[in-house]
Amino acid sequence: MQGKATVAELSLMGGQRAAYLVCEAPMIPASGRYVLAHEEGSDLPLAAELFAAEYRSNGFVAAPPIPRAWRPGSVLDLRGPLGRGFELPPGARRIALIAFNDDPRRLLPLASAAIRQDAAVALVCRNAPAEVPLQLEVHPPRALQEVCRWSDYAAFDVDGPSVAALTRALTVGGYPRSGDPAEALVRIPMPCGGLAECGVCTVRTARGPKLACVDGPVFDLGLLIRER
Repeated sequence: MQGKATVAELSLMGGQRAAYLVCEAPMIPASGRYVLAHEEGSDLPLAAELFAAEYRSNGFVAAPPIPRAWRPGSVLDLRGPLGRGFELPPGARRIALIAFNDDPRRLLPLASAAIRQDAAVALVCRNAPAEVPLQLEVHPPRALQEVCRWSDYAAFDVDGPSVAALTRALTVGGYPRSGDPAEALVRIPMPCGGLAECGVCTVRTARGPKLACVDGPVFDLGLLIRER
């Protein structure tokens, strides 16, 4: 699907630029999914991959980073939403959100959904942003194992180069156990958005190589764990 968006506002999140985009509802990516955005008239060769950090009635706030050239009023061509996102189990009541070595804002839309279903939510991150809902319990990275064992669903946000470190940190404590529902957003460059199957975003899994742009970027955590 293709559409348009307008940059309505720029802000700083964790010292990086974020953008509030006004667009039609079908172009708003669900938690973990993404859209590709390219500014009209720009000579940049690649589109930007955008994840939602916050939803608003007429658009969404795109989590950083965003292209430095964007300004309020910039008109963007959007393609998406693309990929596989998080699938929050409707019966989950103890939900862990873990931002591994990075900003947790891409997980906050999932936190809002969890709160709506009356779940308790624990967030593990290095630096909690000011906009974290008051209902969340915030924990430091050293609480990773404890929070994972407490949860009945866990969602992770990890950049591609850190996947191996995450899986090592989890398996030392015997997580995940068989049947534990857990998913990981693996952030890796996805330049073609599934159009060319260029292979740049290949992720190794227990079922062989997968493309983050179409098979992810959210993967079952067990598939990533068992590969290592």
